[in-house]
Amino acid sequence: MIDLYTYGTFNGRRASIMLEETGFEYTPHVVDLMKGEQKQPDFIKLNPSGRIPTIVDHQSAAGQPIVLSQSGAILLYLAEKSGRFLPNDTVSRAQVFEWLFYHATDIGPNLFNVFYFNTLCNPPQPEAAHLLEQRTLDHYALFDQHLANNEYLAGAEYTIADIAMFPAIALQKEDIFKQLSHIQRWISLLMTRPAVQRDMLIPE
Repeated sequence: MIDLYTYGTFNGRRASIMLEETGFEYTPHVVDLMKGEQKQPDFIKLNPSGRIPTIVDHQSAAGQPIVLSQSGAILLYLAEKSGRFLPNDTVSRAQVFEWLFYHATDIGPNLFNVFYFNTLCNPPQPEAAHLLEQRTLDHYALFDQHLANNEYLAGAEYTIADIAMFPAIALQKEDIFKQLSHIQRWISLLMTRPAVQRDMLIPE
């Protein structure tokens, strides 16, 4: 049994999609970020960084519960545990890692900073947000170009690279991708997966 502490953010969604894909039995626990529940003592005791998602695997290979945070680390852990969504050969694995970290270091931080400058910053900083939005669009154009010759991010196989990137793309406004047909095709392809569809039913 795995306990998943999450919320309906990009990071939270990728952890729950992965759990749905692997078929591990798990229980979702909503940590309402808007109410500050991630800063409550019980959650801080579980994860001192006060971030979601966090999982507790009560049946780990170590023979005792393991607590793990950071969505990328959770994807890698569950891929290794299940033996799925992560290729065995070195080259293919490297390609998966390349796209996994591309999101973690480039796209993900950009998206958060746009949200911060538009919503959390007081006063808002629309010029900074616009600059970062344009940078994000440049990333999306590269992403679209890559998908022109690849069914999935790492080639012909669906992997944790796709799972990592999907929530941040699929939950954007549709008009952002109106000129990016390959991203649209990729989104539609992933939306046909039953695990992705089930994830949409998990409460935020």
